[in-house]
Amino acid sequence: MPGGDRTTGPRKRGRVASGILSAQLLISGPILVVVLAAIVVEPGIYSSPVLFSAVAFFFVLTGVSALVPWDSIDRNWGKILPFVNVAGILVLREMAPQTGVGFLVILPIVWIARTFGRTLVVIGTGGTILAMWVLRLARPTPVTSADFLSFVVVPVLVAFVAGAIYMGSQRGRAQSTLLRQHSALVQTALAKASRQEEVLIEVLNAVEFGVVAFDRHGKVTFVNRKQRQYLTDFGTDPDAVVHAVVYQADGVTPYTEDDRPLTRALSGQAFDNLTVWVGEPGERRAAHAVSSRILHDRDGQYDGGVVVLSDITKELEAVRARDDLIGSVSHELRSPLTSILGYLDLAQDDAQMGDETRRMLEVAYGNSERLLVIVTDLLRAASDSDKQLAMSFTPSDLAQIARDSVEAHQVLADEREVELVLESDGAAIATIDPMRMRQVVDNLITNAIKYNLEWGSVTVHVGSDDASVHVEVRDTGQGIPEADLPRIFDRFFRTNSAKTSATVGTGLGLNIVREIIHRHGGELTVTSELGIGTCFRATLPTDRDGADAAAPGALVGETNA
Repeated sequence: MPGGDRTTGPRKRGRVASGILSAQLLISGPILVVVLAAIVVEPGIYSSPVLFSAVAFFFVLTGVSALVPWDSIDRNWGKILPFVNVAGILVLREMAPQTGVGFLVILPIVWIARTFGRTLVVIGTGGTILAMWVLRLARPTPVTSADFLSFVVVPVLVAFVAGAIYMGSQRGRAQSTLLRQHSALVQTALAKASRQEEVLIEVLNAVEFGVVAFDRHGKVTFVNRKQRQYLTDFGTDPDAVVHAVVYQADGVTPYTEDDRPLTRALSGQAFDNLTVWVGEPGERRAAHAVSSRILHDRDGQYDGGVVVLSDITKELEAVRARDDLIGSVSHELRSPLTSILGYLDLAQDDAQMGDETRRMLEVAYGNSERLLVIVTDLLRAASDSDKQLAMSFTPSDLAQIARDSVEAHQVLADEREVELVLESDGAAIATIDPMRMRQVVDNLITNAIKYNLEWGSVTVHVGSDDASVHVEVRDTGQGIPEADLPRIFDRFFRTNSAKTSATVGTGLGLNIVREIIHRHGGELTVTSELGIGTCFRATLPTDRDGADAAAPGALVGETNA
């Protein structure tokens, strides 16, 4: 309770138990969503005992992962869970192929590749692929070209994703260990260079990242062996210190001479993890994360610095693989949604249909359209293109949009025992895209409910003045840390508290909300106080002329920690 002092509470979950529970939730959650979606798309399977047995099976696995004291028992027992998940998904795939749940076998494979050693990764990946083939060959029907996706594409995807994640995980652990072990040593050696130069050189030549040191006059004094290898790998003279041409994070825009990381470091700037691409576009390339640290002598005076370069090519490839997977799943969802919309449209043309049936079909059609828009936005966000959101502006009442959204979220609020309140000063008419603004309000309300505290509240306020309208969503949740506020609108970003909670999310919702508000020429602000709650406020001009004349949108973040 606020202002109280808690002296008792549940035992803190250990690192192993927390990791197992989080991994299991990331498997059970998507499976439950897919099963529910399958029921919506094909209500006939609602009575299937296979589907409910599968839900019960993964519910039991989740309960086991939550209740077993994994930190107190032999850790080998925890290695069984991902393999059991693989078996469960493959069985469900065979018994209910119409759900498309077979794609989710990649989730326990990710768990195995990220957590276990090479032997178990090979066994898990190879065994999964072999099981998929055996189960297909065991069917009475012969293998045809229609089985290409499940017989070839999915196994190849499983193998490559497992390999990429395993390699990235191993590299990340190795580099993290080396950085922790040698960071203090590097700093100490540079400060005592007159007495420990030989030790420093040996240490820096042993690490698996590039190091460039320079003195207070900007003269390079040391380049380690790994950095020289980075240079020779792309045909650059190792005496050149750095590559002649390097590209920014987009991989195509060259750094200007003044903006190059080494130039900035020599001018006395400190920075972290600037992404630099080497190699010409279309040819073999590598990506480096470049950081700079400034050194001071014992008197506190500037004494040069050090630049550290880490090869992050594999990590970026893994991120790209994740985006490709999201794009592929979104693309697969668009086709059935388009078909649903088509049949609903045809059904509404039946003149003999009753009014109540027509109303229900209209609700289903509207929600299907909204779901198609969300899937399209997800596909666009996961791509590397610069496509903008499709917008259609018309005079609309923002208060009515908020009212409809609050009504639609009332069931979710009741389930989580959160009070949902709408405050409105009356009609708030503005030239907006009503579907996109409904998407904004839906996303803000959903987040406010999901990340709220028990018996909390969510207040939605809509108001207007002569030149603008606004919608404000306030909650009594846990709040957002000040350090996370500048990044909460970035693609795929989730706060640490969100990642460790049982709430599943993609990290794309707020990014799309920001873009929609910006496209309206509006302003999006967020204020947060830890332990008190968070408030999002979107302000939009009432007419398009004002939006076109305004700045391209602002983003403001404040916090009281």
